[in-house]
Amino acid sequence: MSVQSGTQARRVWLRGLPAHIWLLVMIGLQLVWIAGIWLTGAAVRADKLLPLAVYTLLTGTAVFLLSPWLRQRLQNITRLALGHPRHTLAFLCLAVLLVGTLYAARQRVWAFDEEGNVAAATIVAEQGVPELFANYGKRPWLGRQHPPLVPILYGLVLRLVGTDLLVARLVSLVFTLGVGLLTWRMGIHLYDQQTGLLGFALLFAMPLVWRLGTAAMVEMPLTFFFTLTLYLTLRLIATPRRWLPPVVGAVAGAGLLSKYTMVFVFPIMTGWFVLSGELRRMVRHFGLLVLCGVVLFAGWVLLAADLGVWQTQLKTVLTYAGLVLTNDYGRKVLFETVTNRLPSSLGVYNVPLMLLGLTVLWQTRTRSDKFLLIWIVSIWLPLLFTLPDHRYFLPSFPAVALLMARGVMTLRSWRETAVLWCWLSCGGALYLFIDWVRAAELFVR
Repeated sequence: MSVQSGTQARRVWLRGLPAHIWLLVMIGLQLVWIAGIWLTGAAVRADKLLPLAVYTLLTGTAVFLLSPWLRQRLQNITRLALGHPRHTLAFLCLAVLLVGTLYAARQRVWAFDEEGNVAAATIVAEQGVPELFANYGKRPWLGRQHPPLVPILYGLVLRLVGTDLLVARLVSLVFTLGVGLLTWRMGIHLYDQQTGLLGFALLFAMPLVWRLGTAAMVEMPLTFFFTLTLYLTLRLIATPRRWLPPVVGAVAGAGLLSKYTMVFVFPIMTGWFVLSGELRRMVRHFGLLVLCGVVLFAGWVLLAADLGVWQTQLKTVLTYAGLVLTNDYGRKVLFETVTNRLPSSLGVYNVPLMLLGLTVLWQTRTRSDKFLLIWIVSIWLPLLFTLPDHRYFLPSFPAVALLMARGVMTLRSWRETAVLWCWLSCGGALYLFIDWVRAAELFVR
C-alpha cells in the first residue's frame, strides 16, 4: 500500500508559485489573524496582541532570510533524523512531554467540560466507580450527554497518584502523545518514513492539539481511540489476522463509550474497505468488528436505560445533530466555526500547506491519498451539517497533518524552513491561548 511519496512529490511542483512565496503567505496569514482578533475585540487580553505581532514579524523575517548556510544545516539535520528515525522520534516525544507538561501547569481551566470531567473523575478516585453511576443523570456535564469511560479512566489514575488537576491533565498528555505516535505509524503505512515523521511534527504545529492535549477533557482520549481504530483497520486491510477484527471492534467500542461522535469512524472504515477492492473477505471482518463494538456499546445503553438517562442523552444527541439544519443559532455557530474557531484551532499559518497538500493529493490520487481524503471528508462533511464545534473536528487532525506533510514534501529546500515557521507560529498562538477568554463573537450572540 505504501508509495514513494518523496519521489512522487518532487514531480508535483506547483508551477508559477515558488516555495518561498508559500512561506510569505503563511507569515502574512498569521499577521492577518492577529489583526482580525484585534479588530473584532475577541480577546480579553488584548494587551498580548502587539507583542505577538512583533514576535511574528521578527521570527518571520528571521526565518525567511535564513542564510543558505543555515538552511543547509537544517537539511543536514533532516537527513540525520531520517537516518535514525527512532532516535528522532524519541527526541520529539520527550520534547512533546516537556512542553506539554509546562503548558498543562499553566493553561486556564476549561469551564464546564473540564470542570465536569474532573469532578466525575474525582468521585471515581475517592468513592469508586459504582458511586459515579449513583445519580448519574443529575451530574452536570456528564449525565445529560456523555458516556462514562473517560472519567473512569481519569479517575482510576487519580486514585493511584492523587486527585490533582495537573495529574489529570498529564493523563490527557499521554493520550496526546499516543495520537502523535499513531500519526507517525499511519504515515509510514500509507506513505513512507519521512511522511510519518513530518506528520508527527506537523500535528504538534496545531494549537488545538496542545490546548486539548493538556486539558483533562474527553476529546484527546476519543481522538486516540479514533486514530487507533483506523490504524488497526489499515493493518486489517493489508494483512488480515483472525485476532484483529475483535480488537478493532473493542477499540471502536471504547471510543463510543468515550464520546458519541466516535460514530464517524464507521463511515471511514466502510469507505476504506470498499476502496481496498476485497469486499468479500472484508465484509466478514467488518461484520465481526462491528458486532464486537456494538456489544460493548449495547451494554452501556442497557445500563443507561436502567439509570434513566438514555432517553435524555438520546434527545440531546438528536437535538445537537439537527442544530445547523433546523436552528438559526446552529447556522451562526457554523459561520463562527468556519470563519475563525476552526482556522485558529488548525493554525491559520498552516492553511497554505493544507491547500498545497490537497493539490498534491489531487494530482497523484494514489490509494493512500484516497484513504486520507475519506478520513477527512467523513468527519468534516457531517459535522458541518450537524454540530460544527471546532473541538469535534479533532479526530481528523492526524489526517490533516499527513495531508500537510504531503504538501511540505514539494517545498524541496524550503521544507525544513516551513516546518520551523509552523512551530514558531504555534508557539505564538499558544502564548495567546494559555489564558484565552473570548470577549466577543463575530456572529453568535
